[in-house]
Parts: sequence; C-alpha cells; structure tokens
Amino acid sequence: MRKPARRTEEDRLALLEDAVQRLREAAESGTVVVEGQRDRAALDWLGIGGTHTTLNQGDPLDRLLEDLAASAPPIILLVDWDRTGGRLLARLEPNLRARVQVDTDCRRRLASCCHSKTLEEVPSELEALRRSVGVRP
Repeated sequence: MRKPARRTEEDRLALLEDAVQRLREAAESGTVVVEGQRDRAALDWLGIGGTHTTLNQGDPLDRLLEDLAASAPPIILLVDWDRTGGRLLARLEPNLRARVQVDTDCRRRLASCCHSKTLEEVPSELEALRRSVGVRP
C-alpha cells in the first residue's frame, strides 16, 4: 500500500485560510465557545467576530450549558483538539445538541490542517506558513 501524499505548505496554508474564513462566516451569527482567555485572544487575532464564550471562568457546567442553550445559534464548539479538548467536546456536544444547533465542523477543519493541537497556537502557525510560502498577511 502507498502512503498518502504529504500536503505541501502551500496546500496547508490554503486549507488553514479557508478554515479561518469559514469560522469567520459561522461566527457572524453564532456563539463561539473556547476554553480560555488565550483562545479568545487567538479569535481576536484571527478576526473572528460575533459572540465569544470562555469555558474556564469558574462557572458550574450546568449553568454554562443553560447560558449556551439560550445563546444565538449555532453554538460553535471550538475547544482544543488535544485530549482535554476532546473530553470537553464529548461532555458539551450531546448536552447542547438536545437544545440548540451545534457546529463542530469549524473545529474539525482547523484540526485537520494544523500541526498545533490548540486554538491559541493557530495564529503563530498561520504566520509561519505565510512566511514560509512568501505570502504577506
């Protein structure tokens, strides 16, 4: 069996730019849920507007779920794509899907084209890819 061809940096940059653009569009009418303040800063750097909610603020999960269920749909779950983020997603998604439209596609797209495992690292990865390919932001 042949191994699949490895993506070029140009391909990765195009996929990452597309994922960020789709996230921008989805966030215009929804609520983006991230883990912490650094993730929120990454959203700002990437130009992601809309409403942002941070999980790690000390609120109980039940209260957070109620607040999110009352938020503007879709709820865009953009927790990290590491082990901790996967566990959070497994807890949040089924609870929210029963009450409101949930988007996990934006997270999946970012995870598929990033070497990093966290949202807070996406801006630096994007900058590095742009420099490597010779594209100015």
